[in-house]
Amino acid sequence: MNDSIAQFEASRRRLLSIAYRMLGSVAEAEDVVQDTWLRWHAADHARLETPVAWLTTVATRLALDRLRRAKREIALPEPWLEDEPPSGTDEVERLCELSYGMLLMLQRLSPDERAALLLHEVFDVPHAEIARILGLKTDHSRQLVRRAKARVQAGPARRGASADSARLAHAFVEAIRRHDEDAVVRLVRGLDVVGLLDRAAPHALAAPGTSARLQCVNGAPGVAVLRYGRIDVLLSFDDGTLYAVQPRVMAVPPLIGAPLPTT
Repeated sequence: MNDSIAQFEASRRRLLSIAYRMLGSVAEAEDVVQDTWLRWHAADHARLETPVAWLTTVATRLALDRLRRAKREIALPEPWLEDEPPSGTDEVERLCELSYGMLLMLQRLSPDERAALLLHEVFDVPHAEIARILGLKTDHSRQLVRRAKARVQAGPARRGASADSARLAHAFVEAIRRHDEDAVVRLVRGLDVVGLLDRAAPHALAAPGTSARLQCVNGAPGVAVLRYGRIDVLLSFDDGTLYAVQPRVMAVPPLIGAPLPTT
């Protein structure tokens, strides 16, 4: 692997995280990363003082272009699934931590608001750099972040999983495995259910042929509900809300630095 490919691979996780948080779609995020790679492949690397900043700029602008072209309604985003929760000591892994509830609220923001909030609060990008990426003045970047925080009514984007989410995830797994509908009813009581209401109903979760396992959903403990061995619905917990969402396993993309097709 040559130096340019190694540099890109070192930033790939970050770029995928930015694009996913912007778009709420795993597939679209992967497309953004691939488009970023094509631009990186064609760039004059010797003229780039900070490759990671260049890559962040390109990926953010590509994601913004997609958001601005699309007429979007607020809908449940695709969950980001991984086998293991991110390590608290691994900064690269921590970039992927963002609660599902916060991801849903981000969709209420304009493209520029979403980009500014994510870059500043999740990826610690300075306002001056955000302004350069978005083509704004620095003061405007600050205003965007302040306005975005007010609109999501949740302060800075949160990192990490709460102990309550972990407790609920374990309790749901045990109740579903026992097919204990009464236990599921008690767990659901008091939670706001958002998403696939029919699949998150107690009788559906405790039905014959249903099992469950712990599953990392957007960097937090969640539950994969299986029906006859296949994932049927994903449960994610955040601040008294149960999100029941469609399964979408995070695809393992091919090596970004693979040779490009010739024309």
